Amino acid sequence: MEKKDQLIYSLIFSEETYYVIDLGEYVDDIYNYEDFVDDIRVILKKSKVGILKSSVKVTITTATWELKLKK
Repeated sequence: MEKKDQLIYSLIFSEETYYVIDLGEYVDDIYNYEDFVDDIRVILKKSKVGILKSSVKVTITTATWELKLKK
């Protein structure tokens, strides 16, 4: 299974509701993370998973996405 697919499966079906996702594992250029984040948001919305908190922190070396979900 592809990494992105594993992440999506975990976000939808896992009991966990708080995630810190290293975007560098999923995108080639950490400064172009918006498309990836938007794609995941659309998938979560279609799956009836609500987003309570979402913030992206970008540094020189990495980008992390903090995500709190309501399932």
